[in-house]
Amino acid sequence: MEKIRWGIIGAGGIADRRAIPALLEDKNNEIVAVLDKAGDVAKMVAQKYGVKHYFTDVEELFKTVECDAVYIATPVFCHKEQALLALEYGVNVFMEKPISLNEKEGKEILDAFKAKGKQLTIGYMMGFHNLHQKAASLIKEGKLGSVNLFKMQFSCWYPEIAGAWRQKKALGGGGCIMDLAVHCMELFMNITGEDIEKIKGFFATRTFGYEVEDTAVITFKSESGILGHIDVNFNVPDSCAPSRLEIYGTDGSIFAEGTLGQEEVGKLRFLYAPQGGYEAQQIRTVTKPKSYCGKGANIYTKQFKVFGDIIKSGKCDYTCAERALRIQALCDEIYENNCY
Repeated sequence: MEKIRWGIIGAGGIADRRAIPALLEDKNNEIVAVLDKAGDVAKMVAQKYGVKHYFTDVEELFKTVECDAVYIATPVFCHKEQALLALEYGVNVFMEKPISLNEKEGKEILDAFKAKGKQLTIGYMMGFHNLHQKAASLIKEGKLGSVNLFKMQFSCWYPEIAGAWRQKKALGGGGCIMDLAVHCMELFMNITGEDIEKIKGFFATRTFGYEVEDTAVITFKSESGILGHIDVNFNVPDSCAPSRLEIYGTDGSIFAEGTLGQEEVGKLRFLYAPQGGYEAQQIRTVTKPKSYCGKGANIYTKQFKVFGDIIKSGKCDYTCAERALRIQALCDEIYENNCY
């Protein structure tokens, strides 16, 4: 195929802000149809990007326009139905995270795509950030020695908003865990190449009046024994939280700030300081770290490029979807065993 013909399902929000501009950065993509349940939004987005076809009904889109792939950015409760409908029409799917409301639904989606040999990718874009890739390479090269501790802090200010689907459990599956912690879990797996073996979370709705959690603390252990800590909040002002990633090993450490988000920004400091013997006075000698900066590339464009290459290869790669399913299983476990 010369160009990948994309349909957009859920044209407002993240699709308009991030996904469509990212897709159009790559000359190998074209948007052939947009859809939103709000007709005025569908029309506005279509006119904004010069797209001929716009719809409010998903099946009408597939019956009318031939697509190679669709980008799904609708509320989580819609994911299963819309992904499986796309599959019925033989269309590859790139779907925003999380994969589904629960592991059972996610497994049904993934199994169906595997059975029909169509590509399914879930939108975890933070692994494409150059500084997160740098962290992964430092670990792989053994620069940190044995990694022992992995910490992440990620938040956004998300007060009550009329009609916000993320604030209703039936529509989004949960609150800051389903929206933010899933990114942190995926990033841990992406950077270390390890699965999370055991997990436990404390969460509550402390600040706002909606039904999903607005604050959570999660601890976990990887298959090799790395211990992890995730803090996620909907009730911390944006300017008060730097979004931090910290990794500590026997020979060095990584400290990244401002890298957890939708842009390739922030800074990373790598400190190599193997100690050797025990220092009884515990005098911390100041060692100059190596510093790296975000390069400012579009991490959405990067992930769409990988998706497009998979489609053009004719061979499916379910690594991302399988990881997304594992993350959903971990979320289910946290919700089922909440420690208030």
